[in-house]
Amino acid sequence: MVLHQDQTDLDCVPTADSIVRRPHLAMINHGTGWLLFEQVAARPAFTLLSILSPRRPARNVAAYLEQLYVDRFCSVRAQLIYKKSRKYAAWPTRLDRYGLGMRCGNDPCFFGIYARKIILTGNVLEFEYKVVEVADDPRHLVFQTKRQSLSVDV
Repeated sequence: MVLHQDQTDLDCVPTADSIVRRPHLAMINHGTGWLLFEQVAARPAFTLLSILSPRRPARNVAAYLEQLYVDRFCSVRAQLIYKKSRKYAAWPTRLDRYGLGMRCGNDPCFFGIYARKIILTGNVLEFEYKVVEVADDPRHLVFQTKRQSLSVDV
């Protein structure tokens, strides 16, 4: 997609009419990236918070996830304390041992995963991610690939 000087990215967003006329726009493959979700205990479904570049290191994504949580659920006093140092976070982000996923908070809880094969079809976001199935030998980890889909607003 080429943008001209007088265009913005928003001018190039496909409308529903253009998708009907050009069906190849109905399915968009976006490769890999970090997907950030919110899950509330009362609702089994996830809510998409953000999609980040796959080039961002896990510790930067964890810091961003933690900042989102602090901004959304902490008091102004807690935000000011957090601003001084991240070590004072009420709910610090915990990364899994292999840097593929993270979790922040209690209820609601924010999750971040490194996803592959991110595909947007209509208003359904489909993706794959890996979890460690067997970790007996750290040099020979066995991963299990899981697939998930999520309804999103487009």
